[in-house]
Amino acid sequence: MSTFSAYGMGPGGFMVNRPLNDFERDNHFNIKQPASQQVHYDLSLVKLNSTFVECVDKWYAMRGFVAMAGGVVIPIFGYIIVISIVEAATSGLWWVLLPALLPIFMLWWTFKFFLSDAFTYTHYPIRFNRQNRQVYAFRRDGTVLKAGWDDFYWTIYNTQLGLGGGDLNVMGHLMGKDGVTIKESIGLSLVDAGEPGRRNQLQFFEFFRRYMEEGPGPVLDALKPTPLIMLPGIDRRRESWFFGWELLTGGMKGLPLLQVLFQPFLFPISLFRWVVMRTSKIPQWPQWVEDECLIDPDDMWIRDERHAAR
Repeated sequence: MSTFSAYGMGPGGFMVNRPLNDFERDNHFNIKQPASQQVHYDLSLVKLNSTFVECVDKWYAMRGFVAMAGGVVIPIFGYIIVISIVEAATSGLWWVLLPALLPIFMLWWTFKFFLSDAFTYTHYPIRFNRQNRQVYAFRRDGTVLKAGWDDFYWTIYNTQLGLGGGDLNVMGHLMGKDGVTIKESIGLSLVDAGEPGRRNQLQFFEFFRRYMEEGPGPVLDALKPTPLIMLPGIDRRRESWFFGWELLTGGMKGLPLLQVLFQPFLFPISLFRWVVMRTSKIPQWPQWVEDECLIDPDDMWIRDERHAAR
């Protein structure tokens, strides 16, 4: 039976304890073969060096949206409940509270929805260590998954075959001993749709595959002439409101008219995103992870917040 993992936003996360679907089998990556001749990184990188590359997870770009969905609905249900209580108190007819039972349940569920975004962690980093060929993923409960790069089943997931929507993203599955059942999943940041989106996913996975199999030099050479722009030090400080708004608006890059038309929607999300970031903790890797990911201070390939856009 499928259940939800410790990742993701909303009431659940990624579906696990399930078999691979046909789309995942058809889009399985072979880590020894190039997925694309081009590479793409989707403004998702926190750090890059000769030891590891660290990126954000699937949900980072969406932060604020879930909080807004919950934050807008909470006052509505709260108002219905208060009116019902006042009516019952003034009339003495306590049966009028019965219609408030559903809003009470919905208020609880909406709070849970809101708190899956706010009062959590600012992001959930994933670290690929090419020296020991291990992958580290920061879970929602603050624990860390460690597994071999070679042990993941890397593929493209289509939400149309899961919870609906048709969005595509690269997933890494850890399989059970039977080789069929998915026991744990992590999702990389780029979310796209359609056949052009699938090509983008191939380039996105190729960035990490080429880094792990060939090193930082070859992957950065493949990126040229596109500049490598890092995220602005989100491992040490919370992002600014402006950066969050810029990130949300940048999701429609190349479509300036839509960027303007969607501001009545994007601007409120940016405000909720700011609340999310201010109420959430910055994730800190345990010392044992840092010990396994030591960086040579003279490493010529160090890229971090000093290479962020200004």
